[in-house]
Amino acid sequence: MDKKTTRQTLPDCSMLRLFNLFDNLSEDELRRIGQNTEVLELGDDEVVCREDTRSESMYFIHSGQVSISKKGVVFAHLETGDYFGEMSLLTGRVRNATVTTLKPSVLFEIFASVFDRLFEKSPTVMRNLLLTYDARLRRHNDVVVGQFLKLKHQFDELEDSHNRLLLSDKMASVGLLTAGIAHEINNPLFVITGYLAILIEAQKEGVVPPEELREITDKLNTASQSIAKLVSGVKTFARIDEIAPTPIDLNSAIEGSLNLVSFLYKQENIELQNRLCSGTPMILGNIGKLQQVLMNLFSNAKDAMEHSSSRVITVETREETGNVTIAVTDTGCGIEQDHIDRVFSRAFTTKPVGKGSGMGLDLVRKIVREMEGSISVESELLKGTTFRIVFPLLA
Repeated sequence: MDKKTTRQTLPDCSMLRLFNLFDNLSEDELRRIGQNTEVLELGDDEVVCREDTRSESMYFIHSGQVSISKKGVVFAHLETGDYFGEMSLLTGRVRNATVTTLKPSVLFEIFASVFDRLFEKSPTVMRNLLLTYDARLRRHNDVVVGQFLKLKHQFDELEDSHNRLLLSDKMASVGLLTAGIAHEINNPLFVITGYLAILIEAQKEGVVPPEELREITDKLNTASQSIAKLVSGVKTFARIDEIAPTPIDLNSAIEGSLNLVSFLYKQENIELQNRLCSGTPMILGNIGKLQQVLMNLFSNAKDAMEHSSSRVITVETREETGNVTIAVTDTGCGIEQDHIDRVFSRAFTTKPVGKGSGMGLDLVRKIVREMEGSISVESELLKGTTFRIVFPLLA
């Protein structure tokens, strides 16, 4: 429908009796107000007043319906018998909402000077205003509660989807490690089966020299510990349950994470370097989540070097006063400066569709913050990127 707006003087002041604000006014007082009241005939979807504009009048809905919105979000509907705009007149501030007609409507408009006289002539105006606000709150309370419950349900669904996507990403990472894990386990298994064969032959001969038995035992022990350590690392990385924070040997955790990817990355001609500080810097946190952070940074570094001639990932640790810093540096394509501030944002990714969800670095930052740490990034196009994580040292 085409918009239309017409103005005219109120033809019958008794029409104001529809609104409680005019209760207890004499006929003479009502007539004087009516003589200073204008009638607005509006089409649908017409703006009556806009937020953040100066207020010079208030409006009474004789017929029709309007919506009340702020910054484009509708939060209330008003109908015949309602009025609006009085708070701006009372406070002297700009309007805090935009009012738009939802269908053809007839509004009565009175100006600030008339409103002020109304307060002077009728001491019950404030009481009637309060009664009106109470009725509005009761009328819209169920709507607000319903909207809140709906939003909460949607948030819970999104959070559940987010967690399932993160778990999917993590399980995919475990799948990619399978080839490297199998190779790493095969080496100590070869040692174990080889020395077991020697023991079997020695048993057949009925004697095993003590020195030889001790040497074989040491070799078997070393090989079995290698397998146990590798399997433990995979189990730790794959865990998704919440456990209480515990002391973590940071250097040991980094070495364990590097061991998990070493064979896989070697197959892709990626060199892994570690420059870990001396000693055993201890931090407090969840070892599984810390490994998830490290594996995510390693994976991003690997992807960033896909087309690089030099493919090196360097991990450094450095102790400072009360803190320990981890730096993960690659020799990849780098990050554009326009993207630097967005790399930790949820769902932001520069990777092609199907290769990145944009969830990884958002989760990394969340985990780091849970461990009372901070993370930052520096990058230069065509030269590489460095992610730095700072954790408080465990006292």
